[in-house]
Amino acid sequence: MKKSVSRTLRLMLAVAIGMGMSLAFSPSLASASAPATTQAEAPATEATWELADGVQRLCIPANRPYWSYFVGFLSGHWDTTLTAEVQGFPEGTEVEMTTSVPPGDNGDRSIGTIWIGVDLPPLDYGDYPATLYVTDGTSTQTMDILVRAQDKWGCPYPPA
Repeated sequence: MKKSVSRTLRLMLAVAIGMGMSLAFSPSLASASAPATTQAEAPATEATWELADGVQRLCIPANRPYWSYFVGFLSGHWDTTLTAEVQGFPEGTEVEMTTSVPPGDNGDRSIGTIWIGVDLPPLDYGDYPATLYVTDGTSTQTMDILVRAQDKWGCPYPPA
């Protein structure tokens, strides 16, 4: 029972933080002068949606288990269900994630839509790269994820 309560609380915290991150990383807030792209401007072969790029990083002490999450931020419009999968997490990692996103429209706002919860086993020192893949069946986009097992908590900024 304790594990399910703790997992529920962690999920609620992840959702609250993600909603705050969605507002913080909104392209309309980050660059009010950037021109908006309309669906009519995009060629028929290009996706009308975008998975935010960049690397999401988690830096944790080595040799300890750890629970965390990553978020895929989507903007734009999609008429078909988007499917998501992640590959590359260390062996023994338990993953719970959003695997499909129904048709939708986030406009030019980048909204945390794909949630990836990870229960990581104790890891040896080193970098563990993974990749989130999102596809509409025609176009596939990726987001890099990096788990770094090191001496202490926290990732250096700027990234090394």
